[in-house]
Amino acid sequence: MNAIVIEEAIDRYVHERRNRGKGPAATRFLSYAYLKYGGDDLGEFMKKVEGLSCYYIDYLKVMGNPLKGPELAWFLSMLAVGAVSCYLMNSEEFRLAGIMVFAGTLVHAWSLLCHAARQWCEAGVMIAIYREILELAAGEARGAA
Repeated sequence: MNAIVIEEAIDRYVHERRNRGKGPAATRFLSYAYLKYGGDDLGEFMKKVEGLSCYYIDYLKVMGNPLKGPELAWFLSMLAVGAVSCYLMNSEEFRLAGIMVFAGTLVHAWSLLCHAARQWCEAGVMIAIYREILELAAGEARGAA
């Protein structure tokens, strides 16, 4: 059994789930599974779908943290620039430059927060969809066994 076929079935479910909802996505996923792997192979297919869904869930929990990759470097550089701008604001001749740099730092901080919130929401939705697939595959694997 090919892992690419299993990933394709999961991707189809995710795409259908986002467009039409849970019911039609589950129906289409199960019909695809029964047409592609009817009989004895269905149980093995569902077990592999379960395993791959668990892997995706674990991956999103670990790597889906937006403050773990380049966003963390962006945040730390904003802190450094913010500290320098505070130092510039204390100096009489560089006060205007410090205020402008600090304002830019605040704008970028807001942008980072919005970006992180979008990524957390997206990861949460994908984890929920993969849990649906996991439950669907576990139910079918028990029914096929």
